[in-house]
Amino acid sequence: MSIAFVFLYLLIIGVTIAGFFITKIRIWKPKRTLVFSAVYFGCGLLAFVYLMFMSGDIAKAPSKEFLQEQRIGNEQLSSDLKLRKYESLKEEHLKFTKTFEATVENIEILRNENSYYLPVYISWAETNENEITVSYYETPLYLNGVYITPFVEEPRIEWNENKLYILEADTEVKMKSVNFSSQLLNVGFHSRFDNPLHDLIGQRILHLNVPKQFNIIDKDGRY
Repeated sequence: MSIAFVFLYLLIIGVTIAGFFITKIRIWKPKRTLVFSAVYFGCGLLAFVYLMFMSGDIAKAPSKEFLQEQRIGNEQLSSDLKLRKYESLKEEHLKFTKTFEATVENIEILRNENSYYLPVYISWAETNENEITVSYYETPLYLNGVYITPFVEEPRIEWNENKLYILEADTEVKMKSVNFSSQLLNVGFHSRFDNPLHDLIGQRILHLNVPKQFNIIDKDGRY
C-alpha cells in the first residue's frame, strides 16, 4: 500500500501544478481550477479503488525475491536432468503419465512445429518388459512476472505404429498490467528487457522411461 500512496501523492502534486498553470489562462478562474482538480482527483481515486478491490480478474504479481528463487530452482533442475539425476523431478509437478507398448527395436519421436522446444529426457530401465512410460512435468510458469500456467495447454502425446507423436498447440497469452512503483523517483531508467526475471521462468519436461532393449530416435529434438 505504501507504493499506492506514493502514486496518489504524485497525482496530487501533478494536479496542483497543472492547476497553477491553468489559472494563467484567461478563460480559467481559480474556482474552475478547483472543480477541475476535484473531478480529476476523484476519477483517479475511483479508478484506483476499482483496480484494488472490485475487479475479480486482478492477480497480484509475485515479488522479485520469489521469482529469483523460482529461476534458480529451475536452473538447478535443468542441470540435474542433464546429469541424469531424475530424482530431482517432483511429484507435485507431474501433470500426466501415459504408457505405451512397443513392438519394434527402434522408436521414433515425431513432433509438430510447436513442440521443438519441449525437452525430452530418457532414462533406461533394466527390465524385459516392452512398456514405455511417458511422464509430463511442468513447474510453475511465469512470463514478465505474471503467472501464466493456467493459459498454457499441456502437450498431446499420441502413439501409432511404434512412433511417439508430440503435439503442441500454439499458445498466445494476452493481459493488461498496472505497475505502481516508486522507481519513478529514480534518476536513471533501466530497460525491463535487461532483467532476466521478465523472461520465461519455468520448466516443461517430457520424461521417457524406456526398457534398455529399445532405441529412441529423436531427429528434431533440440535437447
